[in-house]
Amino acid sequence: MHGEVSAGAADYVRVDSLEAAIATLAKGPRTILAGGTDVFPRLQDRPLTGAILDISGIAALGTVAFDGDYWRIGAAVSWRTLIDADVPPAFDGLKAAAREVGSVQIQNRATIVGNLCNASPAADGVPPLLTLDAEVEIAGASGLRHLPLSAFILGNRKTAL
Repeated sequence: MHGEVSAGAADYVRVDSLEAAIATLAKGPRTILAGGTDVFPRLQDRPLTGAILDISGIAALGTVAFDGDYWRIGAAVSWRTLIDADVPPAFDGLKAAAREVGSVQIQNRATIVGNLCNASPAADGVPPLLTLDAEVEIAGASGLRHLPLSAFILGNRKTAL
């Protein structure tokens, strides 16, 4: 684990490995933070409360890579990282969507997986990822789960997490 902070009613933990993240989640539910572009604006004038797990320090989750069978987009990959990634032309639609996400500052910080996990009807990444038959890999204490993206998003702001 990288660090823990308690600030008022907030319990913030930043980890640097997937194993540490899973161990932390096994202790109880937490809001997972990578880019923070949706978490922090929701706070507005309210103090940070609850339990936060920051996964932005997990280097392996910040990459876009081909593993021989699939292209993997890590949970901490920003839209900018995707735009700059050397991926095949099939990803051009996703890259085009990435260029439309907020401002350049948001593209530099916001994550693709955060976009999916919010399950907003306006999620920029969902349509192009659906055309790519994307799957979601979910790591937890009981192991890995794989779901088609179409089964992961259950409705407005609802996911299979």
